[in-house]
Amino acid sequence: MFFPLSRVVLLLFCLLAAPGWAAQVSLTFDSIRHDVFEADGMTLSFDAQRQGEADIRLRRLRVGGLEYRELRLHCSDFYFDGKRLDCPRGTVRREDERGSDRPPLAFSLAYRASDGFFEFALHDVDAVDLSPLVKKLRAWRPEGKVDFRVAVHGGKAVLQIALRDVGFARGDLSAKGIVATVDVAAERQRDGWDWQASIDWPQGELARPPWRRAGGVRIGAAGRFTPAVVDVRQARLEVAGFGAVNASLLWDRARDETTAWGFVTERLDLATAMREWVQPWLAQLGFPAWRTEGHALFSAEAKNGRLLRFYAGLEDATIADATGHIELRGMSARIPWEADAPTTAEFGVTAGALGDLPLGKFSFPIYIAGREARIRNLVAPMLDGKFTIDVLTLGRGDDGWHGEFSGGIDGVSMPKLSHALGMPVMAGEFTARIPRVAYDKGALALDGALAIQVFDGAIAVHRLRVIDAFSAERRFLVDVTASNLDLGMLTQTFSFGSIAGRFDAELHNLEMAGWKPLRFQARLASTPGDYPREVSLGALRDIAAMGESAGATALKGLPERSFGFGYARIGIGATLENGVCTIEGIGRDDGGIVLMEGSGFPSVRIIGYNSRVDWDALVARIREVLAGKSAMLIK
Repeated sequence: MFFPLSRVVLLLFCLLAAPGWAAQVSLTFDSIRHDVFEADGMTLSFDAQRQGEADIRLRRLRVGGLEYRELRLHCSDFYFDGKRLDCPRGTVRREDERGSDRPPLAFSLAYRASDGFFEFALHDVDAVDLSPLVKKLRAWRPEGKVDFRVAVHGGKAVLQIALRDVGFARGDLSAKGIVATVDVAAERQRDGWDWQASIDWPQGELARPPWRRAGGVRIGAAGRFTPAVVDVRQARLEVAGFGAVNASLLWDRARDETTAWGFVTERLDLATAMREWVQPWLAQLGFPAWRTEGHALFSAEAKNGRLLRFYAGLEDATIADATGHIELRGMSARIPWEADAPTTAEFGVTAGALGDLPLGKFSFPIYIAGREARIRNLVAPMLDGKFTIDVLTLGRGDDGWHGEFSGGIDGVSMPKLSHALGMPVMAGEFTARIPRVAYDKGALALDGALAIQVFDGAIAVHRLRVIDAFSAERRFLVDVTASNLDLGMLTQTFSFGSIAGRFDAELHNLEMAGWKPLRFQARLASTPGDYPREVSLGALRDIAAMGESAGATALKGLPERSFGFGYARIGIGATLENGVCTIEGIGRDDGGIVLMEGSGFPSVRIIGYNSRVDWDALVARIREVLAGKSAMLIK
């Protein structure tokens, strides 16, 4: 039989007032309904003459969406006079296998029939002892202390929860030393409840690798709860050292989905955001550390599963990677986005650097339409030249991110550029033009050729591909050709003997994992034509130092002279496969590979006798020679 709680109390009052009532009272109810709870299979037993002890058994109790079964409640100092029911010192436990090995939980209970007042509270409960009652808690292995109170009076309800030194662990989510309070107040209206809630988490650590948060969080919210919707009209999340977010949300209970939401942030600290949230994620992807300063602002609005508008802003921001490759300072941005209309964003930088290469002040608009952003005709000063972006687009389609870039660097002096990059001073001017680089499905690809003017000649990069561009397993594939480069400009840059002349080069099917070559076919040869061709004795010694000791011994017979030795041709080819480099020259002589054919008197030829060389060993020798640290001394 179904009984509202008021009728239960009335029935008890009638039993107590009736003549001839028994001292021991035992009542059984099929079902009891209240604004706060539902109870099925309830049995109440107490001694009406010696008020002070009572037992309540429940087959099922449902409170706030949680369900408990096979409960036994015992009340000490029990009082009931037909109008008021008090159980200031009670215990509750489950009567099944899960509850039998746990101590009972202490609680208090009070009810007044006159105004419908109801209060239930748990005091100083061990969190682990709650797991027999709340079966979902068992998997979390809780610890610490918990206080719980729920009260209803005159159409108003209050829920209070306090956590003290609480910890738990489930999977990769864990907490320790949590101190927090939850306060919820609700008032019944004709069609639902108006409510307010707050959560205060001042200390304790919550972790889900790679993220950790050590308290300092406050949440406040207010709204309306009806059978149809949950309306969060105003919510505020405040995180110490970071900033605050104000939000709203509408949840359709019948459809079990969000139908509208929106948020607006206050000024957010970028240093905290990078340190606590972004950098741990980047580290897992294998990216270097980044440093940020300044503030950001965001807002967004969505309805029926569709994002309607979004805004992002930057105020006096700085971003830099720990390797020193990129630094942008004094960044400002205003980036609005609308689902149904194109917008124009603004972005500016006061100063910056690419490596040791300084960038001057620049700003530009960003044109945004739908899920694509575009930059056109950006010109930024770079040393005595300029860095240009003709077109830069970035968008997201159904199959992922895509984008393209065209632009380049114009008129930068090589002495200033090499000094800024911390390299040996190079002569000439640097100009590079990128016709188009496209990004699609995780791969970067160069359309056409990247043209570079340097060392008084030209370098062209063809068929550039970067696979898995933004992962630690990225691979490079490229072809490179060079024509009419000045050997004198190149060799005088490094601690390498000088070679006067010009050369052409080809590099095909180069594949690199990270920056380490896996395979290639390369060819370098003197350019056909009439021009001075001369190699210094120092250059011959350095070339010999990269080979075997026999080459160095042969050089001892060459006379010291203030001028160089003439040559007719220079040519060397190399094929790398499986860590071994196979060497070719301009011909063969007496079983050796001719790398240089001399001219004049004395005529010097360079012949190599080892056509297969370990790649790592060869690179080590070249680095020693270029650094001027060859272990081989030739007198």
